[in-house]
Amino acid sequence: MDFNLYCPSCGKRYKPVLNLWKCICDSPLNVEKKLERGGELKGWGIWRYKLFIPLLADDVVTLGEGGTPIVSRKIEGVEVLLKLEYMNPTGSFKDRGASVMISNLKALNAENVVIDSSGNAGVAVAAYCAAAGISCRVYVPFNAPSAKKRQILLHGAELVEIPGPRGSISKKAIEEVSRGAVYASHMWNPFFIEGLKTIAYECCEQTGAPDAVILPVGSGGLLLGVYWGFREAKEIGLIEDVPRLIAVQSVGFTPLYDAIYGPYGVEPPTEPFADGIAIPNPPRLRQLVEVIRESKGDVVVVDDRETFDALLRLAKTGFLVEPTSATALAAFQKAKEKGLLETGERTLLPLTGTGLKALEKIVRIRGVD
Repeated sequence: MDFNLYCPSCGKRYKPVLNLWKCICDSPLNVEKKLERGGELKGWGIWRYKLFIPLLADDVVTLGEGGTPIVSRKIEGVEVLLKLEYMNPTGSFKDRGASVMISNLKALNAENVVIDSSGNAGVAVAAYCAAAGISCRVYVPFNAPSAKKRQILLHGAELVEIPGPRGSISKKAIEEVSRGAVYASHMWNPFFIEGLKTIAYECCEQTGAPDAVILPVGSGGLLLGVYWGFREAKEIGLIEDVPRLIAVQSVGFTPLYDAIYGPYGVEPPTEPFADGIAIPNPPRLRQLVEVIRESKGDVVVVDDRETFDALLRLAKTGFLVEPTSATALAAFQKAKEKGLLETGERTLLPLTGTGLKALEKIVRIRGVD
């Protein structure tokens, strides 16, 4: 596939090189490509869609990611399609992005990468770096779930715990770039998002395009990836219409809601329950706003109590997810009440991460009745 990187803010274009993670104007970069048409889809998982993924070499770093099942449930007259993303190799949807990003960094001969993460992205990058033979250092919040921190260490990465706000963690990771590390950020790297779009491709083949998709939004890579995937699926003729995208944010961390509707006006909690979306300043905020408007979607804000109730509801029907995943079901209830979803429609809810990584935190913060 012929592709470049380009800046949607100033229009500058680049050829992919090591440590090119943002434009000279400080904006994030996207991949500009021409989709292959008429090729045969082969295999399973994300690499079934290799024709549509920008790669610098044919040899990919894979642990068998993608190909996750969809389970249909009827909730309040709406068909809900639960895509079990927690069945990916390291237990979250982030494996899709890590596979594509690390494949391209390996092709560029990266030897040492660094990432900042609330947990799941750090776990995924640590695992795929291990598979690629690349050294990895992961910066995480001091209060990140202990299971995620242990998993990062088990994959052989160096773990650096940083106290303080999320922004200070990113700053520490970026400082490593001046010392020769490659910044492999799931928030900034455009190849990461290109891996996440395969969720949409799979859904198109498994069940057809839904009417709406509800997605937890922190840094926003999942929202962008799923939207780009459905948009590309429409472009190549797999589907007729792109679904509405409904973003979920957690009280205290509402930058997307604020950008569209004005300040939500609630201070962040000392320890966020849904830590995966506790991102105060996502670098791709302008793009996220555009996607919500282009898809005729919306933003729903949920609180910790609503998230915990949704987590228990899922667990008591057999789906054990982490708090960030449960925000999607909590938002489903609110979206239905607001008239954003209609009886007879089909709604996709990716369950983004396994609850096994967060059991200790769930019990410590909320308890289990």
